[in-house]
Amino acid sequence: MNGFKIALRAGSFLLAFTTSFARAEALNLNALIDEALANNPELTALKSRWEAFETQVPLAGAWNDPTLRLDAINLPTGTFDFNSTPMSGKSAMLSQQIPFPGTLAARERMARHAAASARETYRDREGVIVNMVKQAYLSLAFFDRSIRITQKNKALLKDFIRIAQTKYAVGRGLQQDVLKAQVSLSELMDRLIKLRRMRRTAEAQLNLVLNRPPQAPVGAPEEVSLTPLTLPLEAIRQATLENRHLLKGIDQTIQQWTAAKELARRQLWPHFTFTFGYRQRAFMPTDPVKGRDFLSFGVGINLPIHRGRKQRQKIAEAQANIRMVEAQHEAARQHILFRVQTIYLEIEQHREEAELFRTAILPQAEQSLKSAMAGYQVDKVDFLTLLNNQVTLFNFEIDYYRHVTEHEKQLAELEAVVGKRLF
Repeated sequence: MNGFKIALRAGSFLLAFTTSFARAEALNLNALIDEALANNPELTALKSRWEAFETQVPLAGAWNDPTLRLDAINLPTGTFDFNSTPMSGKSAMLSQQIPFPGTLAARERMARHAAASARETYRDREGVIVNMVKQAYLSLAFFDRSIRITQKNKALLKDFIRIAQTKYAVGRGLQQDVLKAQVSLSELMDRLIKLRRMRRTAEAQLNLVLNRPPQAPVGAPEEVSLTPLTLPLEAIRQATLENRHLLKGIDQTIQQWTAAKELARRQLWPHFTFTFGYRQRAFMPTDPVKGRDFLSFGVGINLPIHRGRKQRQKIAEAQANIRMVEAQHEAARQHILFRVQTIYLEIEQHREEAELFRTAILPQAEQSLKSAMAGYQVDKVDFLTLLNNQVTLFNFEIDYYRHVTEHEKQLAELEAVVGKRLF
C-alpha cells in the first residue's frame, strides 16, 4: 500500500497545472516577424512592383523627345554635286511637341497615384505576412503545450495502470480497470502522434512565410498568455477606416482614374509641335541671295476632329472606372468593418471562456480529481470514476490553452484587418 500511496502522490504532482518543463531555446516572435518582412518572396515582388511604378512618375510628366531630321535637298542625280544648282543644300530640322497646358500634370498625377496604390498594396501585404507569422507561431505554442499536457497525463496513466494492477493482484480491483486504463493510455499515445504531426505542419507553415526550407527546425515558442484588449469597438472601427492600407490603395486608384478623366479632357484640345530648320547652301553666281543659308520656323497642331469617338469615350471610360472603384471601396469598407465586428466578438468570447476555465472549471476539476483519488485509496470511489475525472481534467487543460491561443490569434487577425499595431 505504501507504493500505492506514493504513486497517487506522484500522480497528483503531475496533474498540477505548471509551466516548468524542459524545452528548446525559445523563439522570439519579433525576430521572426523581421525575418519574414525581409525575406518573404511575395513581399519582395510587391516591393519591386511598387518601385517600378515609382519610376513611371517622372517619365509621365516629361515632354516627348525632340526630333532631329537631316536632309540632302535637291541633289542632282547626274553629278551628285551640291554646288551645281542653287536649289541644292543640306538641311537640319528640329521639332518639339508641347502638349496642351495641364496634360503632363494630369498624366503625372495618374502615375503618382498608381505608384501610391502599389505602395499601399505592399503595406497591406506586410500586415498579412505579420499575421501569418503570428498564426503559425501561436499554433506551435498550442501544439507544444498540448503535447506537454498529454505527456504529463500519459505518465499519470502509467501510474494508474500500475495501481490498478497492484489492486487486482491483491484481489481489491478488477481486470477491466486495468484494461480500461490501458485503452486510455493508447488513446493518449494516438493523440500524441497527431499532435506531433500537426506541429510539424505548423513548422512548415512558419518556414514557408520565412522563406526557409520546409523541414528546417524552428525551436519552441515562448509561453502564451492573455493580452488585455482595452480599446472599445468604436475606436477600433475608426482606426480601421484611418489605417487599413487596402482602403487607402483603393482611394489612390480612385484618384488615379480622376486624373485619367482630367487627362482625357485635356486631350480634347490640340497639342503643338514647334519646328526650327537650318538649310546650308553653296554659293552660286546666279543665286539671287548669293548662296546665303536659309532658316525655317513653323508650328503645327493636331486636329481632334474625332473627339466623339476617341477623347469623349476616354472620359466616359474614366467616369465608369471611378464609379466601379468607388463601389469596390464601399464593399471593401463594409466587409472590413464586418470582420472587425466578428473578430472583436470572438476575442471577447475566448477571453471570457479562458477566464472561466482558469478561475472556475480547472480548479473544480482538480479538486474533483483529488477527491476521487482520496476516495479511491479507501475504496469509496471506483477506478472508472477516478479515470474519468483524470481524463476530464486533461481535456479541460487543453481547452483552456486553446482559448488562450485562439484569443491571441484573433488579436493578431484584428491587427491585420485594422492595418495598425494595437497591442
